[in-house]
Amino acid sequence: MVKITRSPAPKLSQVSKVDVPVTKAPAVATPSRAPSSASSMAAPVAAGTKAPAQQKVEQQVAALAEGPTRQALLQMLSGALPAPVVGLATQAIAGFSPAQQKELSTLLSKAGVSAKASPRADAGAERAFLFKAIASGAQGATLKRLAEQIRGRPPTNQAFSFNPMSAMASKRAAPASPAEAAAAKLKAAMDDIWGTDEAAVHAALEGVDPALLTQVAERYEKLTSTPLREALNLELEGPDLQRALAALGRAVSAAPTAPVQAPVKAAKAAAVASTPAPDIQKNLDALQVSSRDEGVIKRGNAVELNDIIPINVAQWDPPKAHIYAPLKKAVEARNKAQEALAKATTEPAKKAAQAKIDAADQQITSQGEKLKAWMKEHLATNPSLMKANEAVKLAGAQVAALEKKHAKAKVPTDAKAAETLKQSQKDELDAARAKLTQAQTHQQTVKDGLLTRIAGYTPMVDVQQTRTDVTVDGTTVRMRDGRETAYTNSWKAVDGGATSGDAAANVDTQLEKSGISEDRQKILASISGLEGTFSKVNTWDTGRVSWGFAQWTLGKSGNGTLAEFMRDLKKTDPAQYEKSFGKYGIDIDAKGVVLTRGDGTVLRGVDAAEEIRTDVKLSAVFMAAGADPAMQQAQVRFASAGKISGARNRSVSVVGKDAEGQPVKAKLQLKDVITSEYANAILSDLEVNAGSGGRVAEAALKKYVKDKGVDPAKVEEWGPDAQKVVLAALEHASRSERLTHHGKAGFSKEPDTFVD
Repeated sequence: MVKITRSPAPKLSQVSKVDVPVTKAPAVATPSRAPSSASSMAAPVAAGTKAPAQQKVEQQVAALAEGPTRQALLQMLSGALPAPVVGLATQAIAGFSPAQQKELSTLLSKAGVSAKASPRADAGAERAFLFKAIASGAQGATLKRLAEQIRGRPPTNQAFSFNPMSAMASKRAAPASPAEAAAAKLKAAMDDIWGTDEAAVHAALEGVDPALLTQVAERYEKLTSTPLREALNLELEGPDLQRALAALGRAVSAAPTAPVQAPVKAAKAAAVASTPAPDIQKNLDALQVSSRDEGVIKRGNAVELNDIIPINVAQWDPPKAHIYAPLKKAVEARNKAQEALAKATTEPAKKAAQAKIDAADQQITSQGEKLKAWMKEHLATNPSLMKANEAVKLAGAQVAALEKKHAKAKVPTDAKAAETLKQSQKDELDAARAKLTQAQTHQQTVKDGLLTRIAGYTPMVDVQQTRTDVTVDGTTVRMRDGRETAYTNSWKAVDGGATSGDAAANVDTQLEKSGISEDRQKILASISGLEGTFSKVNTWDTGRVSWGFAQWTLGKSGNGTLAEFMRDLKKTDPAQYEKSFGKYGIDIDAKGVVLTRGDGTVLRGVDAAEEIRTDVKLSAVFMAAGADPAMQQAQVRFASAGKISGARNRSVSVVGKDAEGQPVKAKLQLKDVITSEYANAILSDLEVNAGSGGRVAEAALKKYVKDKGVDPAKVEEWGPDAQKVVLAALEHASRSERLTHHGKAGFSKEPDTFVD
C-alpha cells in the first residue's frame, strides 16, 4: 500500500464518458508533423481535414516537452481516447512539477508490464486509463496508486474504467455484526481510490465498543490479508496515526499469559504505561533459547587489532579494512586447505593440501608483520596512549605557566622575603615538574606496553563459535558469535537476524509500500545493501549495538542514532514501542537507552547498552522487532526523514558577494546545490555510516561560496559547479568500499537528476 493524501473529488462533468471502459486501441503510427522552420514544436498534421477541436488538442500536446508522455498522448489521439479527454489531460500535465512529470513518464513506461510478461499487449489500455484519471484530477501519489492497482490485471479482455464515485455503488450490503461493519468501513476508508479517508478511519475505530476491537482487527485482516495495525502504520502518519493507534489500544484483552502483554494505551492517555519489573522478567523468561556448539574455527586476530587501534579513519592509507582484508583471506584459504587435508585419502592429495596450508601460513605471517607496522604507525590513536599523552601535555603546560608566572613575579627588596619567595617558587615548580615526570613515565609505560603487545601480536587465533536461536513472540531469530570483520572487537559479540520474513527482497517490498519517491527508495536500497536488512543486529564493533537496515547504533555513550530512532518511535507510536521494546525493560530517555532488569535494577547509558550487547535475549528482542512489518515501515520513514531529508534540508549560512561585489550573507540549504542522484546517495550514506554527511557538505559549501565570491541569490547558476566540489569533499570523507558499492548502483551524477 502507498500512503496517499486525500485529494478533492474531481469534477467529472469536465470529462465526457469518463467511466466508460477503455478497450485496447489499434496500433496506429504517431501522426506526422507539419514541416516548419520556425519551431520544432509545431502541431502535428495528419492526412485529411481535421476538426478544429482535434487540431487544437494536437497543438496542446505538441507544446509539451519531447518524451514518453507526449508520445503516449499523440497515440491516444489516434483513437484510444476522445480529443476532449486528451486535451484535459494535457492541460493538467502541463501544470505538473518536474518531479511529477518524471514520475508520470515512469508510470507510462511500466504500463503493461507484469511479473510474468513484459510488456503485455494491453499497455495502451493502461495508459489510456491513466490519462483519463489525470483528466479527472488525479496526480501525485493518487495517480501512482491507480497505476499499481491496474497493473497486473488480466490482459485485453479486462477493460479498465475510472469513476472515482463508482466505488460507493459497488459496495456490499452492510455486514451483519458491528465488528464486521467496522472492519468494512476501515477497508473502504483505506482503500478509497482517492486516498485514505482519515476521518472515516477515526469514526470506525472510535465508534465501536472497545470489547469488539479485537474482532474488528481480525475481520479486517481477513478482508485485506493485512494486519490492522500494519495498515494504520502504512496509511496514516503524525497526529492521525497517533489518534488511530490510541483508539485501537482501547481493545479489552484477555487475562495475561506468558509472555505478559504490555498494558494497552487508554484512548486519551499521554503515554503507554511502563511494564513492571516482575512482568519484564516473565516476558524475558518466556523467550525460548536454544544454542548449538559449532566448534572451533581459526580466525584472523581482529579482536586484538581493534583493542589496540579501536578507531578507523577513512583517510588513512590504507584504512583498517584494506590492511586487514589480506589476512582474513589467507586464514580462510588455510581453513579450506585444512578441510581438504582432512578429506584427503591419497598421499598426493595430502601433500597438495599440506602445501597449501604451508603457503597460507607464510602469507598469514607476512600479513601479520604488515599489520604490526600499521598498528605502530597509528599507535597515537590508542585511547590509553591518547589519555597519557594528554596528561603529559597538561602537566607540561602547568610547568610552563609557572615558569612564566615566576619570571614576571616582583622580587621583594627585603632579602629574607626574597629568599622566602624564591623557595616558595622552587617548591611549587618542583611539584609541577614531578607531576610532569610522573606523567611522562606513565606515558612511556603505556607506550612500551602497547609496543610489546604489537610485537607479540598473533595474526591467527582459535575462536569458539556458537549458534543461538531465540523465539520472541512467535518470531525466531538466529545469531552467531565469533564473527570476523576488520572491526570485530569481541569474539563473544553476536551477529544475526530473523530466520524468516526479512530477506533482502523484503527491503525493496517495504520501500515500495512506503510511498517515498523512487529516488529515495533507490538510495535506501543501496545503503541497505551495505548495512543489512530490517532485523539485522550486530554487537561486534564500536557501535555496541547496531540494528536495522540502516544499522543505527547505540554508540559509545548509549545515546547514538539507534537511541534517536527509539525516541522517535516512542513518541509517534507508543503502543508499538511498548510491544517491541518496553515490555522487555528496554526504554529510552533524553540521555540515552535505559534498561530495567527483572529484579528492578535500572541501568542507563553505557551500562544499559553493554548489557543489551552481551545478553542474547535482549539482542534477540531487537532482531524480532525488525521482522515486524509495522516496525519495518517505521525504519523506512525514519531513515527517509532523518538521513535523507535531514541532510538535504540542512541550513547553511554563507557569505558571498552580490552583483556589485559587496559581501552578502545568506542562508542556503544543501539541496539547493546537491541535486544529482549520486551526490544525494553519498551525502545520505555518510550520514548513515558516520553521521557526518551534512557537516562535511556544509563546510565544503561555505568554503566554495567564500572562495569563489559567488552571489547566493544566483545559486542556480553556480550550483552545478559547487556540487562537484561538495561531492569531492563527501567522497574524501567516505570509505572507499562504500563508494565502490554506490558507484555500481546506477546513480546519475548529472545535476537535477534527483527527484523528490
